[in-house]
Amino acid sequence: AGADVVELRADLLGADPSARDVVELAGALATRTTSAPLLVTVRTTAEGGGARLDDDAYRALLPALAEGLAALPDRGRPAALDVELARGRTAGLVARAHAAGLDAVVSSHDISATPPDAVMLGRLRAMAEAGADAAKLAVMPRSAHDVARLLGVTARASEELDVPVVTMSMGALGTVSRVSGAVFGSALTFATAGGASSAPGQLPIEEVRAVLAILVQDRS
Repeated sequence: AGADVVELRADLLGADPSARDVVELAGALATRTTSAPLLVTVRTTAEGGGARLDDDAYRALLPALAEGLAALPDRGRPAALDVELARGRTAGLVARAHAAGLDAVVSSHDISATPPDAVMLGRLRAMAEAGADAAKLAVMPRSAHDVARLLGVTARASEELDVPVVTMSMGALGTVSRVSGAVFGSALTFATAGGASSAPGQLPIEEVRAVLAILVQDRS
């Protein structure tokens, strides 16, 4: 479908995905999507995903997953691993990803609300300080004002931090942030490609590209 990055939501394999199963599927997909980097994500139920893992189980899975992905041949190795900030010991998990030759996308998902601006900025800064190669923040808005605040935080963080910032408001109310975020400094947006969405508010990739072509232009 022309995606710049392909995300494997490995938590949708089951509530307790094994490192071996994730590595096997990631290797097969990476081989088939050589034109686009593959991001491997195990999203926990605490952040809207399907993996019923507590903090200890998550922190045990990710190093095993990184080690397994590192053993794949170059052509079948993903480019990056998602690391949830709230599970703790973030810097150590990022270091394990880096040791495996993977970038680390450190993420935070608030599936019930949009925190105060200072909290959102603090999370993005914590991700950068932990060594993230990209800092991702997704929040749930309750009003248009919440969406505007998220975009404002995006603009500030993209100027302050030395790593790419990826942000979005979820749900129908936040859909606008998925196509306008780039104007405010968000480096990526997530879209669907012929299937069900993996998070509330995602749009089909062809619609996202059409809007981005209008909003993001060379203004030099």
